Amino acid sequence: MIGCMLTLGSCEKQVFEEPFANLSPADAFSSPERIAKAATGMYDQLQNREYFGGRILIYADIRGVDAGVPSYFGPMSQFTGLLSDNNTVSISWRDAYRTIYEVNNFMKGLEANPGKVSAEQTAQYIGEAKFIRSLCYFYLVNMWAQPYKFTASANHPGVPLILTVADDPFASSNQVPRNTVAEVYNQMEADLLDAEAKLAYPAGQVREFADVARATKGAAQGLLMRLYLYKGDYQKALDYSNKLITSGKYALNTDGPVTAFRTYTTNESIFSVAHNGADNPNTNNALGQHYAPDKRGDIPISPDYVALMGVTDKRRTELVRTYAPTPGTVWTTKYTSISDWVPVLRYSEVLLTKAEALANLSTAVDANAVALINEVRTRSAATPVAPLTKQALIDAVLLERRIELAFEGQGELDFLRTGRGIPAHSTVNAQPYGSDLVVLPIPKYDTDQNPNLQQNHGY
Repeated sequence: MIGCMLTLGSCEKQVFEEPFANLSPADAFSSPERIAKAATGMYDQLQNREYFGGRILIYADIRGVDAGVPSYFGPMSQFTGLLSDNNTVSISWRDAYRTIYEVNNFMKGLEANPGKVSAEQTAQYIGEAKFIRSLCYFYLVNMWAQPYKFTASANHPGVPLILTVADDPFASSNQVPRNTVAEVYNQMEADLLDAEAKLAYPAGQVREFADVARATKGAAQGLLMRLYLYKGDYQKALDYSNKLITSGKYALNTDGPVTAFRTYTTNESIFSVAHNGADNPNTNNALGQHYAPDKRGDIPISPDYVALMGVTDKRRTELVRTYAPTPGTVWTTKYTSISDWVPVLRYSEVLLTKAEALANLSTAVDANAVALINEVRTRSAATPVAPLTKQALIDAVLLERRIELAFEGQGELDFLRTGRGIPAHSTVNAQPYGSDLVVLPIPKYDTDQNPNLQQNHGY
């Protein structure tokens, strides 16, 4: 499939206009207007249903402990019984590389047709492209490979890095091996640093569609911040959280946590994948369809998650509900509509990343880290915490991430990046850190077609 990905393009009707798929590359990049339409094709493809249409976030969360054990997704949430020919896994992998293809193809066309737009506009487009490519690789390398710190130098198998579009899609040179996790992280870092340099922050304090739905300097800095946190580079995670905080462009919504999930362009949202009711994944695969009990309702949440929050916590009173037709179940209300945007980066993650970095860098209880945790908690009317030891502080910030960022695509990943296994929950047995089963299998179709593509252990 990696070779096949080099020939695929965008063909789905979504929020952004489609690129001119039937034009030659020279025609598609012949004017500023056509280049702008081609650029929207990258975002169009980012919305695909099995990846950033929302499902890659779902897969990361149902393999954690708080999103329940939905039968609809079969062995995906059970760990055992998941095979390399699983269709869900195969489509998600395919859609990730389809998006990467779209990005690479856009950059190739732009660079092959210089002078059609200004140097400033060209830089912005390249920055957007590299952000999208890095975002795709972030979930590929963290879902299909063991975490960065699994080996001392992160030299264990990652995923293939595809950075160009081949002139001959059938050439044997397209049968590429897996790069190491370190190589994938290095490429993401290089792309994001370039994106940071080329992109601008939102212009004003009132957010427009493109300020959240398209890549910005803040989005690049936010993903860099997360990348460094996942590497365990706490100093750089701290540096990038501080960049976002001191930019003055972002803030928590003071009226409570629910606002970011109903009004998509507030100052709390740094980057989201935009959708509306006419999009693919439209009526069948949107986050709201899977999580809302009055729609498909595939994913009731764990009562243990609800118990993590006090009775005054707005994340419990506003973002959790019961549903009379399904007594005994509880549901998140983060997603209630087929038009819900997919939240990728929010400002509360910035504050909690700074808190975690400070907690790990300090030799004692860092007062600023405690204050940051409580800033997030106070916004939701939760009781402040007062950890007494460094380890208690680290535990407190990890717990706060679990509560605040639940169902936003980091459930399993937060366990693995911190060297923890997945605890037993519901009908799922514990998965120790380093278990073969905590990573997804490389699709069998791809390993059959590409003899250089190494399968993950245990599959």
